[in-house]
Amino acid sequence: MIAQWSAAIAAAAFIVMTAGMLAAVRIALIRLSQLQQAAEAMRQDIARLTSKAERLIEPAERTLRTANSGLESAQRLFQAARHIGGAIAHTTSAIETAASLLSKTARHHAERDDTKKKAQEAMEWAELGMAAWQLWQSNRKREDGASSLDEEKPV
Repeated sequence: MIAQWSAAIAAAAFIVMTAGMLAAVRIALIRLSQLQQAAEAMRQDIARLTSKAERLIEPAERTLRTANSGLESAQRLFQAARHIGGAIAHTTSAIETAASLLSKTARHHAERDDTKKKAQEAMEWAELGMAAWQLWQSNRKREDGASSLDEEKPV
């Protein structure tokens, strides 16, 4: 009887163990199914995100090309501004040189006009002096003529 009981217990244990293993396999299958569903959901999300990313890549690419074109244009604009700045500097230098030359010429003419005025004044004084000298000479000749007549007359 012990052998029967032992066989019955062993059979019951085998049944419980088989039932437990079947339950564990069933739970594992359920979890595997859930995992597959989660993986499928992630695959769908990845496919949707990939599609969105592909739709965004083309406009982003166009935007980058446009920005690059704008930067190249800005670079040309800055280069032109540098050239204009150089031209303005050269023009300013030329204007300063011309102004300096004009100032020197004006000063030279002013000094020359001043010299002309002084020369004209000197000529006027010389004429005045000459006129005074001639007047003095004529008065002296008259006085000399008058005094020689006085000497000839007996008094």
